[in-house]
Amino acid sequence: MSKTHSQSSPGFTLIEMAIVLVVIGLILGMVYKGRALVDGAKVKKMAAQYNIIIAGINTFYDRYGFYPGDGCTTGTPNSPMDCNGDKNGYIDNTPWQERTAFWHLLINVTNILSEADRESVFGQPWNIIAGNNPPALPLQTDWLDLPGSNQADVRIVCDLDRMIDDGEADEGSVITYGNPYDSNTDCWSLNGQVNVHLKVLP
Repeated sequence: MSKTHSQSSPGFTLIEMAIVLVVIGLILGMVYKGRALVDGAKVKKMAAQYNIIIAGINTFYDRYGFYPGDGCTTGTPNSPMDCNGDKNGYIDNTPWQERTAFWHLLINVTNILSEADRESVFGQPWNIIAGNNPPALPLQTDWLDLPGSNQADVRIVCDLDRMIDDGEADEGSVITYGNPYDSNTDCWSLNGQVNVHLKVLP
């Protein structure tokens, strides 16, 4: 008569469990740190892009004596010299041709900027709009704007505001709507989206 011996497999020891928890903690820490590095890189890239666009506008002005799009009566002029309409020192919302010609001249005609310079870190191309609602966006000013309403990560925009402006959501060269913050706010504790505007003219 043969005896069957049942062998029960032992469970995890406390040491094994501790090692597993430490490994999980390390993985989560690396994921969190990696995300923080990516977000920080987006802020720096956005600041660099803003400076590139400002430099492009100034380069165009130095060459031609007016701002790109100002005085353009067509959205796709073949040359800056085709823009021989009234020039007032900024880009109007109407006629719309000035806003379209702004990018066309900088990118397609003069090659001062590239399409990549216009593409935001949020995956949308920047538009240009004129201020028309004092004091939020003052009259006779121009701003970079993204399509739609709230479309930018508030944490990134808040940190950008601190880096290149005053850290206040409702004033300065960076103005946002939809998720308020100020210079005392911990940007990285925020969540949600904002409508962001970056001043480019004058």
